[in-house]
Amino acid sequence: MAAGAVLVWRRGDELGRALDQVSLTRLEVAGALAVAGTILIQLVWSALLRGLGAEPARRDAASVFFVSQLGKYVPGSVWPVVAQMQFGVRWRVPRAVMLAANVLLLGMVTASGLAVGAVLLPWSSPDGLRRYWWLLLLLLPLAAGLHPRTVPAVLDRLLRRLGRDPLPVRPGLGSLAASAGWALLAWLVLGLHVAVLAGAFGHVGVRELAAFAGGMGLAWAAGLAFIPAPAGAGVRDAVLVLTLSPMTGTTGALTVALASRALLLVADVLLAAVGALARPVGRVGPVSPS
Repeated sequence: MAAGAVLVWRRGDELGRALDQVSLTRLEVAGALAVAGTILIQLVWSALLRGLGAEPARRDAASVFFVSQLGKYVPGSVWPVVAQMQFGVRWRVPRAVMLAANVLLLGMVTASGLAVGAVLLPWSSPDGLRRYWWLLLLLLPLAAGLHPRTVPAVLDRLLRRLGRDPLPVRPGLGSLAASAGWALLAWLVLGLHVAVLAGAFGHVGVRELAAFAGGMGLAWAAGLAFIPAPAGAGVRDAVLVLTLSPMTGTTGALTVALASRALLLVADVLLAAVGALARPVGRVGPVSPS
């Protein structure tokens, strides 16, 4: 993070000139795509929650998710989980189920992000395979880790270590497939979000779009893996800059990464405000409290 701050400081004048190249229209379109991508991440969580037997009203679930996500900007990355566990009580959903939904969300977003990077980045440029060949090695363990038999076993073991009973309902293939589908769509939309910004610095074709989607997935996964950083600050941006630099240049990549970070923050705040106004009140869920 410190190295990133120094880089931004050293290139301050260049960044200012580069940012002038990004039109207001591009920022508006990229902002709309940032909102859409964030909504798709919420749908990943909702699919997992339903797979665990909890069925809050869709509006209530969205409201709780978006409000709780502001906690990810506090160091530690546990505050969204704590907030959602408290809302689970309102829905009569056991805290263990809410915890499991969040563990699954982190696993699904991280694994799908790595998978998208592994599938797209090696073929996104003439030297992509040479630069990203190591990502291909992750595909087999990722597939094994997301298998419907693996996920419940890992969750039950985690709950036992926390002194809690195993899950009353285990997520099935349908809910895992639905959440994976939403996650893959999220990476495509967020890749388009980056592509709109990067278009100010050069041509964006199919190869570039593949690189942006794969880079965003890989960057997001790296940010989630580094728990101490609020919302992956520094880590996610650094990975995105490294991915974009061959196509946009270092200054352009840094501009896109910083603009993307700002727009995603605005998207989180806007959706949280809408969620707070919705004031979730639903109390449903067939799972009995623990």
